[in-house]
Formats: sequence, structure tokens, C-alpha cells
Amino acid sequence: MHILLLPSSKALRVAALVASAVLLQACSTVKLAYNQAPQLAYWQINSYLGLSDAQAERVRSELGDLHQWHRDTMLPRHAELLQKVQQQLPSDITGDQACRTYADVRAQIDRVIDELQPKLAVVAAQLTDAQIRNLEKKQADSNADWRKEWVSVTPEKLAERRYKQLLSRAEGFYGPLEAPQKQALRQFVAQSSFDAQRTYVERLRRQKDLVQVLREVSAQPANAERNSELLRGYLERFNASPDADYQRYARKLVDEGCAGFARVHNVMTAAQRAKAVQSVAGYAQDFWVLAGR
Repeated sequence: MHILLLPSSKALRVAALVASAVLLQACSTVKLAYNQAPQLAYWQINSYLGLSDAQAERVRSELGDLHQWHRDTMLPRHAELLQKVQQQLPSDITGDQACRTYADVRAQIDRVIDELQPKLAVVAAQLTDAQIRNLEKKQADSNADWRKEWVSVTPEKLAERRYKQLLSRAEGFYGPLEAPQKQALRQFVAQSSFDAQRTYVERLRRQKDLVQVLREVSAQPANAERNSELLRGYLERFNASPDADYQRYARKLVDEGCAGFARVHNVMTAAQRAKAVQSVAGYAQDFWVLAGR
């Protein structure tokens, strides 16, 4: 679960909403969050695009189908993965072990995105120029907030913000942290290669790429095969930036996250590890219940 130490991104949140919600939410809210996921995704999509009645009906239908597929297909896989994680948590772990777990989580989220991709193509083909311009405006507003929070701050404030964010995530998983664990977290932040400006530039590239793809799709809405390929290409470029330097940077952040999670986990007390085991067991049980197993 070293996702706790990776920098978060809002991009493609809707696309991975179902998977990420059930994998990362607090146990007490898993069932509620999962059952409301289609409606929450619809609200976010609508807030960015301003859907017509006909579009809204189609989006709700597509999200409902995705949700049912995810319940039947992916929830058991999530539960099985968490049972595997549960077995690892009582002991010390290595960075390689953490990275293998991260790869398993990513593979499951990618499977959801693969299922979603043709549905995105159908919705994208119905968008108007005005809706795409509205998306651009929402992106600009979001970027202004992101810059204010992460870029236009002193290095000291940025480090403190990242520390507090990671502390909140860790305590939600392990319970209250003590001095040794807090020190390990601060050391991770101090040694991190996270570069807010570089991350922001890639954020802008992804957004521009999305808008360009949506305009190309809307220009030929009847060409379903072409449009599906366009969306698939965008998702591939989202996961692996065309910028080779950024790819290396992103890989370094993942490697640091794996090693950092291992270091922080390995200074946890037996009681804190037991709390993490209990949390993961609760997640897995909720997933089985939600899947009707």
C-alpha cells in the first residue's frame, strides 16, 4: 500500500473512480462510497462538461453498466489482493515487495480503465464545442488552485504540506504515529525528488492532449473505430508521457515511494501493524460483501 507515499493526481480520477475508491477509502466508508460511485462520477463529469439531458441519460447508463461489471469482475480481485497484502503487513517489508504490490494495484486500475475506454469514446463523440470550452475553463480554474497550493509556495511550506498530507494518510492506515514514524516520514519528504513545477508542466500537457483528442473525436463523431483509437492513444500517453525525461522522473518517484513506504512501515510498532492488518481485513470483507460472495 505504498500509494500512501506517492504524490496524488486528480487526472483520470473519474476513469479510475470505482477502483481507487474501493482500494483506498477508509473501511467505515467503503460500502457507502462504492454504492454512490456512479452518481459521484456523474456529478464530476457533469460539472466539467454541462451535459444535455440526452447526454446525461447516456452517461448514467454507461456508468451503471461499468459499476455492475466492476462489482461482478473486479471486487473479488481487489479482495484477493488485499488478503495478500494483509499477510505481508505483520513483518518488515522491502522496497521491492512494496513495488510489486503497487504494480498489482496499478494493473487492477488499468483493467478498469480498459473497460471504460470504449464508453468514454461514445460520450466524447457527443460533445459540443461549447462543452469542450467549458472543460478548458474548468481545467484552468483547477490549475490555478494547484499552482497556488503546490507551486507558488516556498520549499519549506511545500515540504510541510506534503508531510501533513502523508501523515494523514498514514494515520488513517496505521493509527496515530509516534516520533520514530514521524521522523521517517519527514526524512522521506526531505529526500524526495518530487518537483512540483515539473509535475505541473506534465499536468498541462495531459490536459492539452485531452482537449485536442476530444476536438478530433467531436469533428468526426460517426467514426467509432477511429475515435476509440484516439481515446486509447490518449490514455497510453497519460500513463507513459511522450517526454522521456518525465518518464524517468515518474519512475524515480515510484521507486522512492516503494523504498519510502518500506522504511516507514518497518519502524511501525507491532500495535500499529496490527491496526493496518485489521484495516485491510475490513476492506477485503467489505469487498466480498459488496460482490455478493
